[in-house]
Amino acid sequence: MARELHDVVAHHITLVNAQAGVAHHLMGSDPDHAYQALERIRDTSRTALDELRATVGVLRNGETAEAPREPAPALDDLGRLLDSFRHSGLDIALERTGRPAELASITDLAAYRIVQEALTNTRKHAGPVAARIRLEYRTDVLRITVEDDGSAGTGGGTGTGHGMIGMHERAKAAGGTFTAGPRPGGGFRITADLPLNSGRKG
Repeated sequence: MARELHDVVAHHITLVNAQAGVAHHLMGSDPDHAYQALERIRDTSRTALDELRATVGVLRNGETAEAPREPAPALDDLGRLLDSFRHSGLDIALERTGRPAELASITDLAAYRIVQEALTNTRKHAGPVAARIRLEYRTDVLRITVEDDGSAGTGGGTGTGHGMIGMHERAKAAGGTFTAGPRPGGGFRITADLPLNSGRKG
């Protein structure tokens, strides 16, 4: 639950901060685009409140008979997630290889949150750089690779470390593995291997 709260709060606050910076920069020279950035702040804040409400609802589930629950995010929601980061200034490329397979719910959530946290770290520590996501459906694992072009000494490796710990714990809880580290010449890369179910999406 601590991981879920961290991911929700860190992700949305990072986006709000980036969008506020865009709005401030454009307020004098391009009011229309500044207004759009303010609208995204409003939408991002609303989404953050909805997700926090759902997460707190899980915590309070034992107190009420019908605690409110929202569907857990999954890889099918990746498009909307990437759009939110693109609006904050990240240049993101997504590549999928192999034949998509059914994922257990814990694996689907772990995959989504790992991508989310990796991009949050990139935006927070490396700024508006280029990021690449690769989803490789192999025989028995989904390999997730997220890397950025941040300069040396930046990227996902700085900060408090809670995000890195959370990504590692999510991968481990799903029966997978997680590695992270600087890329040669600068930037950062995370890689997670998550087990696949035997079923395939047709």
